[in-house]
Amino acid sequence: MIRVLIVDDDKLARKGLISIMPWSKHNMTVIGEAANGAKALEFIERHEVDLMFVDLSMPVMSGMELLQVARHRFPRLRSVILSFHEEFENVQSAYRLGVLDYISKVRLESEDDEQILTRIQQQMTGEQQPNGLPHRMPASPALAALSPASEPRCFVREEDLWSGIEQEWRTLYWLYNESVFQRLCKQTIEAKVPFRRLEGLFMRMLSPIETVVALDADLGPGVEDVRSAVEWLRDYRSRVYAQVAASADYSNTTASILRAVLFIRAQVSNTLHAETVADHVHMSRSYFSQCFKKLTGLTFNDFLRQERIRAAERLLCETNQSITWVAHAVGYSDSKYFSQRFYEQNRLLPSEFRAQLQRGDD
Repeated sequence: MIRVLIVDDDKLARKGLISIMPWSKHNMTVIGEAANGAKALEFIERHEVDLMFVDLSMPVMSGMELLQVARHRFPRLRSVILSFHEEFENVQSAYRLGVLDYISKVRLESEDDEQILTRIQQQMTGEQQPNGLPHRMPASPALAALSPASEPRCFVREEDLWSGIEQEWRTLYWLYNESVFQRLCKQTIEAKVPFRRLEGLFMRMLSPIETVVALDADLGPGVEDVRSAVEWLRDYRSRVYAQVAASADYSNTTASILRAVLFIRAQVSNTLHAETVADHVHMSRSYFSQCFKKLTGLTFNDFLRQERIRAAERLLCETNQSITWVAHAVGYSDSKYFSQRFYEQNRLLPSEFRAQLQRGDD
């Protein structure tokens, strides 16, 4: 079953789309709805979503911004765009971000609901040609009226790819979240962005951090290319953590949440509650939860779960201990429940993860 999320700031539009489309007939089910891109990202962090229907024009985070971020954070997630604005540039930009189809809200009632979902379902199921390449599916009527025949639908410019990565760097989630940081470092090196442009981005995104810790954010004379700049940032981030850990100042929220992250990592094998961590950083439970989610991009429980699984990955890599032992070492008394959580994050069971690592060492 294809799990669908509807993202539109117009509540009536969301309800209308949910009610008029024959979802079940095309092996689809709507599992949620969101009023903007930011709410959609929160939902996707907590639920398995296969397909989004996204309005391009929304407050807080637009559909285009959502597509850019989702492309990098959730590469398997597919999207269909909805819009009143039949403007070629908007539609074309969305297609460069890998959307499956475009549905005009103006023409929605005149289009065949069956035909729309049939197109999308065929693309989601990935029908293959004999040579292994996907069939080129017919474009929606709305797109056909806008797009020149010569425009390749799967063409993605490096500029489009970089804009999504750049936007994620600016959220500063990477400062707290190790998974986000490692992924962004890898993607930045692979993007082959000009060094001067990366230097400018680092200067802008590190400016708020300089107000929290007294560390010089100048890349320095030894940093001359993208790879060395990324390595410099790794070191800078470590120095930020070291300075925060050594400080007894709890007046700054950013520093307090960083200190909370360090505490969680140190206590990952123990039973932890938000109240305990909030007390550790001298914050009320409600204010801590609010700030933690805003700065890290995850709820406390989701962040704790992620850190426990990351700790488990290290133990699976570095030891030959049993799965049950690893589960207990990262705070899970039930090894079956641990394996379930591990699979949710990695799409591999702990035993499969270890076997894959061992094959890589051979």
